[in-house]
Amino acid sequence: MRLWRMMSKSKFFLLVSLIFLLANFLWLIFFDNQVNNPDFAFDKFYTFKALVKNTDKKLNGYNLIVLPEDLDNFSGKILVYADLYPEYQAGDVLIISAKVYQPEPIADETGKVFRYDKYLAKDNIFATCFRPKIEVIGQQKDWYFYIYKLRQHLWNNLDKHLVEPASSLAKAMLLGTQREFAPEIRAIFSQVGLSHIIAISGSHMVIIVWLIQSIFLSFGFSRKSVFFFLIISLTLYLALIGFLPPALRSSIMVLISLSGPFLGRSSLSVYSLLLVADIMIILNPYLLLYDLGWQLSFLSVLGLIYYSRFFGKVFSFLPDILKIKEVLATTLAAQFFIWPLVLYHFGILSLVSPVANFLVLPLATMILIFSFLLAIFGGWPFLTPLASWPLFILFKIMVEISEFLARLPFAYLNIADFNIYLLAISYLFLIIVTLILRPQDYE
Repeated sequence: MRLWRMMSKSKFFLLVSLIFLLANFLWLIFFDNQVNNPDFAFDKFYTFKALVKNTDKKLNGYNLIVLPEDLDNFSGKILVYADLYPEYQAGDVLIISAKVYQPEPIADETGKVFRYDKYLAKDNIFATCFRPKIEVIGQQKDWYFYIYKLRQHLWNNLDKHLVEPASSLAKAMLLGTQREFAPEIRAIFSQVGLSHIIAISGSHMVIIVWLIQSIFLSFGFSRKSVFFFLIISLTLYLALIGFLPPALRSSIMVLISLSGPFLGRSSLSVYSLLLVADIMIILNPYLLLYDLGWQLSFLSVLGLIYYSRFFGKVFSFLPDILKIKEVLATTLAAQFFIWPLVLYHFGILSLVSPVANFLVLPLATMILIFSFLLAIFGGWPFLTPLASWPLFILFKIMVEISEFLARLPFAYLNIADFNIYLLAISYLFLIIVTLILRPQDYE
């Protein structure tokens, strides 16, 4: 009681939230021994009926997330690694014949363990199948089936009117397909610190949300009205990309970070972000430790809260053509807290990332605009060239800039031994810098 009287309500909430998150973190590390589907016999051959809930097309096959309907003693979803052909879509009813495996932790050559089982469990996936025999026996035509058909229409327009790598990059940025473009392109974007542009992450959703809100504001809607239209539009977009868990969680985080101005508040505090984080962790405890996308989204929004106005001041000398200054400041703020985590997981520290983001971020905004136009109007003879040619040129410029920067001496560092202790020291350094600069106070 004395502690309550000495502390303000906000600081007391901050303390309780941090204790809760720390307790959840320690529980996941030391006490989480839950075994899913304990009565199910894994590593055995089964034939079962299943409904396709989502698909992810890769260069060499499909990842299908299916919900089994007649698999005794099993609950949850199964991740099926299928051949590239025939093609499958959400809503397909399948008969699958294969061995059903239980996911296990994976250790790399350095000894670092990736808890693949927990990573899948966060999305209610508790088994895997590899190259099964599959027979399509039907189609469940619910509302999502028609959303999926619309997605395929947009996909086909991008595929038909763009050549590689522009086609796969456009589909990745707009529709969330991350596995179709060549590994060397993925490596280049990682080396120059631009992976966030081609993935539907917190930073990506910042640009999507900014585009949607700019459209409605340009029609003269009030900010409060725009906020509700934004929620509706974002929900439709999430349905279009299959409610991808990283995109869904990123959207919640970004909406929370941007809700203050729309609801009449000058800014959003970290307390609101922590409240949302607490709720999401209560609903799904595995997010905190095993969902890199959730971690990056949380840190991206934290950067927005503390550094968006700071970088706005830094780039005040730029002309605000097409709101380039705003997009650049917002996206760099979203990147401020995530580089140690990226370095820890991928072992790459890009030294040219600020320059790459400065040059490419304005292009990314225009790429998304033209990608939307081409995806929607790709079948219109007169409008297709007006969207496809600028889009191809923009992608060409973006790739050329990335390749040029990646070839520079010391463009990036490979730091394979960036361990958990260095990660902690890096975040301690960023916290100290933030406390000294007080960037949230800039106007």
